[in-house]
Amino acid sequence: MKKTLKSGEVPASACPAACSGALFPFKKTLTLGASLFFLAFWSIETVSAAEITVPRLELASRGWFVDGDFTVSSRISMDLALSGGYKYSFLLGLSLEAPDVARAFAYRNFNYEPIAFDPADPLDIDDLNTNFNALAEKQKNQAFLGFRVAKATINKPFNLPLSLSYFVGSGDDFCTGDDFSSLFGLYPFGTDFRGFFCFPDGIGGNMLRQYNGVHGAKGTGLSLVYTGWDSFFIPMLYIYQDLAFLPDLFNTGSSVDNLYSGDVRLLFHWKWLSLEAFGGLSWNASMDVTVRSGLMFHLAGKGAEFFAQAGITSWDVGKKLNVDNMYFLIEPRLRFQYFAVHVTFFYHPVEYLHIVEDKEQGKADFNVKLMFGNAESGFTAGLESAVEFNIGDSDDINFRISPFGSFTSGGLLWEAKIRLLPTKLTKPKEMMELFIGVRTAY
Repeated sequence: MKKTLKSGEVPASACPAACSGALFPFKKTLTLGASLFFLAFWSIETVSAAEITVPRLELASRGWFVDGDFTVSSRISMDLALSGGYKYSFLLGLSLEAPDVARAFAYRNFNYEPIAFDPADPLDIDDLNTNFNALAEKQKNQAFLGFRVAKATINKPFNLPLSLSYFVGSGDDFCTGDDFSSLFGLYPFGTDFRGFFCFPDGIGGNMLRQYNGVHGAKGTGLSLVYTGWDSFFIPMLYIYQDLAFLPDLFNTGSSVDNLYSGDVRLLFHWKWLSLEAFGGLSWNASMDVTVRSGLMFHLAGKGAEFFAQAGITSWDVGKKLNVDNMYFLIEPRLRFQYFAVHVTFFYHPVEYLHIVEDKEQGKADFNVKLMFGNAESGFTAGLESAVEFNIGDSDDINFRISPFGSFTSGGLLWEAKIRLLPTKLTKPKEMMELFIGVRTAY
């Protein structure tokens, strides 16, 4: 069966070349298609007319006490879009990440020399551990500018109602609701219960991994969008090499089994209803197959909304389906002229984007958010209370309450929150966490 990666697990070696013979025609087709696509893209006559915009920018910081010391952790994520007119466009996404900015800047001033080994004077094991731990700490706290996505798009090729894209990296996310703003011109309606402000420790303790929709197209591939009914219905097709190549730390130059994926995605909007559904599968050289599916819908009425995401993140064909395969979020909302309340329940999947994280097994969140003001007018303040618990362990429960405020200015949304943790009464300093963030609001 398909081998999924556990968080922190070293990938296995690749299958023999013969195992991937069945995938050779697909590789040739994908390579040829990509080459032809780039030739078409670079036929743009007036490169100087390209427009550079920033469609997405997020800067967030968290401050809290660890063993009596105040620590700040910050992250930045940004997309740069280079557009060449209506016919062609290019998106370049970069992200600047750092689990601890202060340490990252401090470590720039220090260098570590290789340890000289003398057989006549062997090093003490404690000295080795000290050096290795120092190197690991430095590596862990590096700030780095990372590649996120590159996406080239051609609209209406041969005057057909299609949009063809070639992407490398972190492509579209499924069932977030975010794409409805750009595709149908709707006011953003996706859940706020996501990201660094709600999950500062990320998935399984990795702050760089965050839940965002049921699935996403991540890798190298092509997407095709039919635009003939784009006023109310948009079908999409994705085919890509999933996760690209992961290096094997013990066999230089080899990689894990190539994983290929295909997804069909449907987006629909009519009056008060926004609906998205997708289904897909992944397969490797041994033809082990996993399937996935998801559904998102948003109902908007006068004074009431209902938002939901549900799906199977990964299911090995032939194995029993259970709740650990599920991604499930429901969020009823009530809103009045100057007051709103959002109630959210979120059940975490164990496997997300092909990576298994056992620490997420049985985890769920129940969150109530009370808001005063009007986000459209520029200012909102309120109170958020949340309970994080484990369905299989009654002792694993955390409660937090968070006053917050936000306002918009110059196309940016500024947010600030203080998170109080009553379960840490014995350590008063660790009861409080501070958050501040800025992100694009258009």
